[in-house]
Amino acid sequence: MNGNTTVRRSLFRFLEVLCILVWLFPLFWLILTSLKAEGDVVTRTLSFWPKRLTFENYVKAFTSTEILRWMGNSIFISFVTMAVTLVVDAPMAYAFAKIRFPGKSILFWLVMAGMMIPFQVLIIPLYLQFNAMGLINSLASAIIPRLALPIGIFIMKQFYEGIPTALEEAAFIDGANRFTVFVRIILPLGKAAMATVMILSFINAWNDFLWPLIAINDTIKYTITVGIANFQGTHGTQYALIMAGAVIASIPQFIFYVFFRKNIIAGIASTGIKG
Repeated sequence: MNGNTTVRRSLFRFLEVLCILVWLFPLFWLILTSLKAEGDVVTRTLSFWPKRLTFENYVKAFTSTEILRWMGNSIFISFVTMAVTLVVDAPMAYAFAKIRFPGKSILFWLVMAGMMIPFQVLIIPLYLQFNAMGLINSLASAIIPRLALPIGIFIMKQFYEGIPTALEEAAFIDGANRFTVFVRIILPLGKAAMATVMILSFINAWNDFLWPLIAINDTIKYTITVGIANFQGTHGTQYALIMAGAVIASIPQFIFYVFFRKNIIAGIASTGIKG
């Protein structure tokens, strides 16, 4: 029995390591390609390691494009989206979790249905609406469609349902109203779920490509994803330069994840806890 358990654990461990290597390989390839000279990228023989390391591609990326401006636009859009998403999602999640009102279940499932509708279906109606409001070719056009995150409402609702109702009842007895309970009890206890929603919202806004590509026309207002696509078109087949731009674009997400990785695990794990 113990022998079978050891073999099973060893097999699972091997599969875990294999999956990690498969996932990390494209990342290593991306970084190493960005450190190659352009002539060493496209060769007849496949070469993984650079013949000589060079940071020339990164210098070109910063000097020949508006990549810093694009990153600034993406950072602004992502942080505004993240902040407003919390303001919108948290009260909705609390209402669905703790407040009884007619049609709550139907309304909740309608909100969840938003996760199942492909965004591509909404592009034409959104464009017509934003064009009528004069918001096309502005950073606001990239922010507004991402202000509510259905999966964020679900995550926080599940967490709030695990908070004992006795805490709310005790606060009501002491004279607190619903808003006070939400701000002083629910929000402090829901920090893990809120951190998870923050991260998901940030990544969702940072990686958004199709809608900013359609809604923003001015080069100086591009997000980093649209800028890299334009970068590729500008420099043709200079793959090393394109890879350097992709690495630069990935750095903020990596930093953001490193600081909040524990909150991701805690927040998602807590969605299954019931009080």
